[in-house]
Amino acid sequence: MKATLKQVFAWFLLLAGLLMIMFSNRIVFPGLERLLGIETIVGRENVVYQPDGGYIFTNPSAMMRWIISVVMVGLSICSIGIWVLIRLRKGGKASN
Repeated sequence: MKATLKQVFAWFLLLAGLLMIMFSNRIVFPGLERLLGIETIVGRENVVYQPDGGYIFTNPSAMMRWIISVVMVGLSICSIGIWVLIRLRKGGKASN
């Protein structure tokens, strides 16, 4: 069986979505935390700065919302990949 460009793209989307879901916590913390800033993620009033330069965030619901939003994007990407694979399978060789 010869893989077409559409199949490779669909499998790439599926894999990218799964990796996004698996690493959603790492994408948000420290990824988006450094990119956007911790005050943007959890709210300025929910960041407690320590004397040693560190900080503590005190809003777990905001952290979960960001992680869940990354998971939802990953699920969407996976769903698109699965949808493309199903469409290719139903279309058979006529759509290739």
